[in-house]
Amino acid sequence: MTGTEKGHMSTRAWVFGLVAAAAAWGPSAARAAEPADPSNGPGKPFLVAVGVGQFKDPAIHPRPTADADAKALAKLLADPKVLGVTPERTRLLTSADASKEAIVKAVEAAADATGKDDLVVLALFGRGSAVAEKPCFFTPESVFKDRAKTTLTVADLEPAFKKLKQQKLLVLMDVAYKGGFDAGTEKVLEPSVGPFLKLVYGDDDRDDNSLPTDRVLVFGNLPFREPLTKGDHGLFYSVLADALAGRADAKPHFAGYEPDGLVTLAELAKYLDKEIPNGAREVGKTDKEKELVPYVVGAATSRFWVSRNAAEAEGVSKRLAAVGQLVKDGKLTAEDAKEAGALLFRMPKLKWQQDLRKAYQDLADGKTTPDQVLATRKTIKEGLKLQEADAAAYAEKVAAWTRELSDKYIRPVTTGELTAAAIRGMYARAEEVLPADLEDELKKAKDLPAARQRELLTEARLRLGKREDLDGDKAVDLSLVTASGSLNDRYSVYTDRDGVRRMQSQLRGRFPGVGIQIRRDAVRDGLLVATPIKGSPAYRAGIQAGDLITEIRLEVDTKGKPLAPDAQRVFPTKGMKTEDAVNLILGEPESPVSLVVQREGEKDPKVFRLFRNFVLVETVHGVQRDKNAEWNYYLDEKMKVGYVNISQFIAIDTNEDGKEDFGTVTDLKKVIARLKKTGLNGLVIDLRENPGGYLSSAWHLCELLIDKGEKIVTVQPRGAAVREYRAEVAGDKSFEVVVLVNGNSASASEIVAACLQDHGRATVVGERTFGKGSVQDVVPFRPTGGELKYTIARYYPPTMRNIDKLATEQDPTIKEWGVKPDYGFEVKLTPEELNDWYEYIQDLHVIPAPGKPAPAVNPDKDKQLAKGLDLLRELIKSAGKGPKE
Repeated sequence: MTGTEKGHMSTRAWVFGLVAAAAAWGPSAARAAEPADPSNGPGKPFLVAVGVGQFKDPAIHPRPTADADAKALAKLLADPKVLGVTPERTRLLTSADASKEAIVKAVEAAADATGKDDLVVLALFGRGSAVAEKPCFFTPESVFKDRAKTTLTVADLEPAFKKLKQQKLLVLMDVAYKGGFDAGTEKVLEPSVGPFLKLVYGDDDRDDNSLPTDRVLVFGNLPFREPLTKGDHGLFYSVLADALAGRADAKPHFAGYEPDGLVTLAELAKYLDKEIPNGAREVGKTDKEKELVPYVVGAATSRFWVSRNAAEAEGVSKRLAAVGQLVKDGKLTAEDAKEAGALLFRMPKLKWQQDLRKAYQDLADGKTTPDQVLATRKTIKEGLKLQEADAAAYAEKVAAWTRELSDKYIRPVTTGELTAAAIRGMYARAEEVLPADLEDELKKAKDLPAARQRELLTEARLRLGKREDLDGDKAVDLSLVTASGSLNDRYSVYTDRDGVRRMQSQLRGRFPGVGIQIRRDAVRDGLLVATPIKGSPAYRAGIQAGDLITEIRLEVDTKGKPLAPDAQRVFPTKGMKTEDAVNLILGEPESPVSLVVQREGEKDPKVFRLFRNFVLVETVHGVQRDKNAEWNYYLDEKMKVGYVNISQFIAIDTNEDGKEDFGTVTDLKKVIARLKKTGLNGLVIDLRENPGGYLSSAWHLCELLIDKGEKIVTVQPRGAAVREYRAEVAGDKSFEVVVLVNGNSASASEIVAACLQDHGRATVVGERTFGKGSVQDVVPFRPTGGELKYTIARYYPPTMRNIDKLATEQDPTIKEWGVKPDYGFEVKLTPEELNDWYEYIQDLHVIPAPGKPAPAVNPDKDKQLAKGLDLLRELIKSAGKGPKE
C-alpha cells in the first residue's frame, strides 16, 4: 500500500466514524468519540479523588465537606454527559481508606494506566499544615505533633509525578492549611506553594523559560486563607462542579461566539476566577472570608478540554451527523468533512476559522449548499494571504532585535540562535506546528548568514498568513517576548508598546494618567481607590482614598483619538480586573476620562471628568503625612533621627532651566537639607521591598553620604573595559546611618546597601537581600514602539564580593551572594510576622480622606525598624549628641 493510499484510507475511516461520533456525542453516550484533534481532548481520563475530613488525632479538626466533595467529584466525572471516567480508571479515597500509602499508590496507578494525551485529574480535599515551610496533607492516621512522618508530603508524590511527563494533568487543591488544628505552644509556619509548583511543573529549563503546556494547578484558596462552605459541600467544589457540568461553557464564560459543548481549561479558569469570589461574597461572614479567590496556574498554556456541556451536546450531535450523511450521499468530500468536523466539534480561536465554522453550521442545518460553503471557504482563505512586504517588514524588525542583543548581551549569543528562538516562539504562541523544512533549517541556525536568517523569518511569517493574533506588530511582539525567554535570564525582556505605557512609572517615575492607585475590593466587587497621588489630576479634582470606582467612561481611545460611533464607552467595574481598569484609565496627556465613584456615607455617586497628564511618582517617603499631604521625616524628633523609605530608584530629571527637578536623589537631597535645618543625628534609609532602578541613581545617592573619590561600584561588561564608579563630590558624614533591607531589596538597593556597608558608613539591618548582581540596559525599540531590557554587565561593590545569586548556581566555587546584615543585626521575620508587616505597611503611603488620620510608621509594629532605631539612639548617645537630660 502506498503512502497516498494509506492517507486516503485514514481519511475515509475518520469520515465513516463521524456518524458514529455524532451518536456517541449525545447525552446517552458512554464516551464521546475522539475529537477531530485528539491531542486537545482528555483521551482516556483517569481520576484520583481524595477527601479526608475525619482524623483520629483530636488535635486535627474535622472537615466534614471533604469526603462529600471527593465522592461528588467522582460521581460527576463518571457521568457520560460530563466526562465519562470509567470505574476501573477511578480511585476514590476518603476518610475510611485514604492512607498515605493508598494515595501514593493511586497516583502511581494513574501514571501507569495513562499515556500520551490522556488526562490525569488529581483532586485533594481536606486539611493540611506545614513541615518547616513545606506543605503536608493530613490523612486519617496523621498525628499533628509527628506530621513530618505521618502526613502526605510533596516528596511522597514526586516518584509518581516523574512518570507523568506526557500526560495532560489537572491538579485540584482544596486544602485548609490555616486554623484546622491545635498547635499548642508550637509556632507553625504557613506552607509555601512553591513545592506544589515544582511537583507539577518540574524544574527543567525550557527554551523559552515558560511553563510546560497542558499542566494545570488549581488552588481553591491560597494557604493563608480558610476555605468556605456552601451547604453540604465546600464552596470550591460547588463552583467547580457547576463549571465542569457545563456552566463554564455558557454565557459569559465561553470562548468564541457561542457555547460549543466543551469546557476548556481557559473557560474553567475564567469561571472559577469570577464565581468563587461571587460565592465568597454570598456565604462569607467576615471581610476576609468574602475576599477568597482561587489561584490558577497554567491555564494560559493549556489547550485541552476537560469536560462536556451536555446542554449543547444535542446540537453538536445533530450537526456532526448531518455532515456524516452528506459524505455518505456523496455531496461532501472526506477532506472537507474532516475540516467541518474539526470546526464543529470545538470552537476555533481565530476569526476566519469561526466564520468558516458558521458556514459549516449553516450547511449542517440545511440553510446552504456544499457549493456555497466551498465558495465561502475560498473567499475566506484567499483573504488570508499575507503580502510579502508585510512579512519582510516583520523579518527586518526581528533582525534589528537580534543584532542589538548579539552585540551587547552579557553572554555571547548569535543572531542565528536568536532568529531560531523568534520563529519557534511565534509558532508556539500562534499554536501552530512549525513546518518540518523550517525546523530542519533552524537546527543549524547558529551558522546561517544574516541574509538567510531574514529569508527564514520572512518565510515563517508568510506561512502563518493574515490572522488577528498576528496583526500589525503583534507577530514581532510575540516573537521577541518568547525569544527573550530563550535566554533563560529573567531580567532580559521585551515589552510591547502597551506594556511600556503601563510601566512608565517603574523607572522613569512618571506616567500619563489620572494619578490614582487602585486595588480590587472583593467584598464590594469594585475598584477601590487606595490613594490619589499627590499633585495628580485625580488629587486636584478631589478623588479620595476609599472611593469605590463603579464605572469608567471613555470619550477617546488610548491614543487620544475620538472613539468610533459603535465603540463601547461605558465600562462597569463589577468583575473587572485591576489591570483591565488600568488599561482603560491610562492614555494620552490632556485626553479626558470620567470616573464614577461611590463615596462612603453618601447616597449618590460622584462623576469626575478628568484630563490625563503626566503624573510624578513619589519614591522618597517619610513617617507620616500632614493635612496638606506633606511628609514629616522625624522618627524620633528628640534624638533628631530621620526616616526615609525609598520605594524605587528613578532617574534625576531636570526642568527647562537645566536644574534638578525631581528624582530619587534630588528628593533625598531636599529631605536631608530640610532635616539638617532643625537637626539630624541619625537617618534610617529603608530599602525593604525596593526592586531597584537606575544605576546612576544609586551611584549619586551614595555620593551624598561618603567621601569624595571613594569607590561605589564596579561594572564588568562582556568584552569591554571595567568601569569604576566613584564619588565625584564629598558627601555628608555628620550623622549616623542605618540601612534596612530584606529579601526583596534588589539591584540598585543592593548597590547602595553594599557600598555604605563596605565603607563602614552605615549599619545594614534586616535580612539578606535578593541577590541581583547584574546590570540591564533599557532602550526604546523604535521599530515597534516597545522597549528592550537586557543584561549587559555584572556589578561588584567596593570589596569586589559577589552579589549575584545566579553566579553561585553557575559556579559552585562561589558561595556568598546578596548583602547580608551586619553581624548581630540580622532580624528574620516568620511568615506570620511577614504577613502582619505587609498588612501594616500597605497603607503607609496613603493620602487619607479629609478628616481621617494619616497612617504613621511605628517601630512597635516593625521589629527590624525597631532594631535599627535602637542602634541609632545608642550611637547618638555615645557621641554625646542626644538631648540633655
